Amino acid sequence: MKFFYALLIFFITTFLAIQAVAEEDLKAFPTRYTDIHYKDDTNLKTFFRRISGAEIDIYTYPGLAKNRIDRIVEKVQALLDMYPEKFHFDIQIHPKYEKGNIAFYSKKDKSIIVYADRITDNILAHEISHAVIDVYFKTPPPSKVQEILSQYVDKHLWYEYQP
Repeated sequence: MKFFYALLIFFITTFLAIQAVAEEDLKAFPTRYTDIHYKDDTNLKTFFRRISGAEIDIYTYPGLAKNRIDRIVEKVQALLDMYPEKFHFDIQIHPKYEKGNIAFYSKKDKSIIVYADRITDNILAHEISHAVIDVYFKTPPPSKVQEILSQYVDKHLWYEYQP
């Protein structure tokens, strides 16, 4: 029995060590409202291209990239008319979509998980609205109401630019 517990402890500590090393490999790109975590520069470039429709050189023009994210956050807040104090969340970029949701908001981690090869500005805005709603209300509305609000944001994100 002691051997079993020793083996269990060994596996748990090994798993935690591997997880810590994996987290250290991530890079961070901070903006006013978020820290974007990514492993490879190509994924970050793909992310920005897909949410902006243009190639953004994050090293030459980091302010342009930060502005793109922060502008989407501010547009979401304006559409919802919700401005949480000290609003901040994380975005985790994964390289390639395989299955499941293209993006989702984790209340537990206060982070949005996205796939670089599938994300769009509307999908990102939809998930940001979940983050805004989560932080804004002490007791969040029912999930169906949250989803309706998030779909509204998705649909009206750039409404003023449509004919």
